[in-house]
Amino acid sequence: MANREELNWTDRHRGNHVLAIGEYANRIRSVVLFFLLFVAAFLPSLAAESQTTKGISRRVTLDGPGNSGAIPCDVVQVLDPGGNLREYFMDVDSVVCADAKCEIVTVRIHFDPLGNYLQYEIPSGGNLTKWGHQPFSRADHNRLHQILLDPYSQLKSIGWDQITMPKSAATGSDASDGISGATMLSKKSVVVVGAAYTCCTLWHWSHGEVENVIRNMTADACGKQDLIQYLRSGREKYVVFAANQLQMQRRFDTETLSAVVQIMRQGDAKLVDSALEYLEKASAESGIDFFFRCSVEESLLTDSTKRVRFLEALRDSTQKFPAGYLDQFSGWLGRADSYYEVHLLLSLLEQQSPPTDEAVNEAILLLRSRNSLVVRRSYKYLNSMELTASQQRKFDSFEQ
Repeated sequence: MANREELNWTDRHRGNHVLAIGEYANRIRSVVLFFLLFVAAFLPSLAAESQTTKGISRRVTLDGPGNSGAIPCDVVQVLDPGGNLREYFMDVDSVVCADAKCEIVTVRIHFDPLGNYLQYEIPSGGNLTKWGHQPFSRADHNRLHQILLDPYSQLKSIGWDQITMPKSAATGSDASDGISGATMLSKKSVVVVGAAYTCCTLWHWSHGEVENVIRNMTADACGKQDLIQYLRSGREKYVVFAANQLQMQRRFDTETLSAVVQIMRQGDAKLVDSALEYLEKASAESGIDFFFRCSVEESLLTDSTKRVRFLEALRDSTQKFPAGYLDQFSGWLGRADSYYEVHLLLSLLEQQSPPTDEAVNEAILLLRSRNSLVVRRSYKYLNSMELTASQQRKFDSFEQ
């Protein structure tokens, strides 16, 4: 009886042990399955990230901040999965103290394709520090980002001798990382308190020679379609860059001309200058008039700001006006919205000799303007021209 009970207990114990092993095995399988699913889900993102961060590195020598002299740097051109230019970045050292006993933090600065600062990061996962080796807070990082976004910051005019370079705590120095008392107080507001040296160093890297280096790299990388895409973006800096590059590459084909004309017609008035400069160059190179014919463009006729831009382009042009071309601008005097526009028009009309009856009549009408500057300019025009007898009688009768 005792043997039978002992046997039953042994069987039950063995069965429980088997069940425990089975449960443990199931748990192992669950963990392995979860891990495999996690890796499977994560691998595509890793692959995508590796694709989006592929790029071309170029070693360049740039003037370092302060008196550090020329420093070799690697500027990396980042491409998207389609091989299109996305951005650039450059890793630089942010020296947070002057005695080489402090940690040197590597900061990665990102730029757009034209060399404008975008953002910064610390790829090592560390942090910047302020005086006393206090780590940057989130507010400090936001403040630094706003400082680096400003290409016209007052930091540009602060001499490195005006910055108190930070010291290691090991030196026992009480010197803080700030701007010296000799500097205007207003300029102390353009830095992160306790991190002036770091701010000036990173601002120098963000807005120094690297901008031209990047623009040249982008120019080398851009084909016609890339530049046309920049034109159509409507973003001023990109439009100006594209128009200049298209001129330099002598791309005056129909597709490019059409894209430039669309900028003049539909773009903002501040984009007209680049379009007109390109069209003038295209006219000179091809012998076909693309520039002077802009005077009949409705977009110019109805927009006073664009009209002024076009008149300035005509004033500065080195090309010879077609015969009778200036006659049409007499009719523009009546729609002029400002003294400056009147001045530009009369300056062009002064090149006519003798003036047309329409020009004289319109100028006489301007003598009734409520704007004294317009009246004086019109009088000067009429008084300086060699008027015909009939034109002189009209002018004299108005004076009386």
